[in-house]
Amino acid sequence: MMKIVADENIPYVQSAFASLGEVTTLAGRNIKKADLIDCDILLVRSVTQVNQQLLAGTSIRFVASATSGINHIDLYYLKKHGIAFVHALGSNAASVAEYVMSAIAYWSLTTNKPLEQLSLGIIGCGQVGGRVKNLCHRFGIQTTLNDPPLAESDHQTTWSDLEDLLNCDVVTIHVPLTSTGKHATTNLINQQHIEQLKPGTLLINTARGEVVDEKALLARQIKHQDLSLVMDVWHNEPNINIKMLAHTLIGTPHIAGHSFDGKVRGTEMIYTACCDFFNQAKKWSATAVLSKVHATSTSRNQDISLSILKAYDIRQDNNRLKQLLNKSELTNGTSFDDLRKTYPTRREWSQTTL
Repeated sequence: MMKIVADENIPYVQSAFASLGEVTTLAGRNIKKADLIDCDILLVRSVTQVNQQLLAGTSIRFVASATSGINHIDLYYLKKHGIAFVHALGSNAASVAEYVMSAIAYWSLTTNKPLEQLSLGIIGCGQVGGRVKNLCHRFGIQTTLNDPPLAESDHQTTWSDLEDLLNCDVVTIHVPLTSTGKHATTNLINQQHIEQLKPGTLLINTARGEVVDEKALLARQIKHQDLSLVMDVWHNEPNINIKMLAHTLIGTPHIAGHSFDGKVRGTEMIYTACCDFFNQAKKWSATAVLSKVHATSTSRNQDISLSILKAYDIRQDNNRLKQLLNKSELTNGTSFDDLRKTYPTRREWSQTTL
């Protein structure tokens, strides 16, 4: 029987993988080489750094991340040592897109700016950015798109330069974190870009903290306090900068993609890939778990922003994190991780009719 080590925050991991072997669950940040010496399969989320330091000398043959992002994975090391890898690309894309729309809805109400009068710039138009674009069109929001890698192959879409996009009322970021290559994204939004944002801009980051020059962003906020910031991702997670959190409109502990649907979908995706790799029959499905969500009922005259907040109210997640602003547990990362671990069930609504 194979031995499997899994992040304890992967939902239904015991039920799903029980037929494949003996499953041991651990806190993701605490998974160590000693836990993997005689194991075959490693299942992680974004908090586990999978690299030579973790895997050298172990018997791991298959690694799966129940996440869309893979900046925590050393792909070169895995390939060099013949270790198979899969991840749950797009599993939580709808969840993140709904988070973005809830943030925009809240900001729209607080600034008295109707959704249909907004211009929104989307940086990165893949799994998440594409869904954000579709939701914006559904609610009458004008979009401007920027995605240089995608633009190289997609000549039908109208693309904009980053500098032009930054003039939009709302700017939302949906790129992977990469540090090398032609389209590296580390500090993609640098000091110059931050200075270019017009006063009153709503800036949303649900990608990775390092995509934005956080130091420059905080400096502008301290000096001018003229941007509305929605931040779900941070430099140095889970030990985030408390001053940065204090200068946000919405601050959350990396939970934009934490819908129940998205997490369970991620489990099913890596389980299916694992069964295929080891040539095993599937004995678990998420179908029964993901029962249909009923649409939120609203009156015809109700503001669509209120309808979006009724379906998912981002303010509750903001309040959970900001209640800890003056506590040392937030500084040392304990509470940040606890909020992610104990995150309440959130169902997706974007497939229903508001």
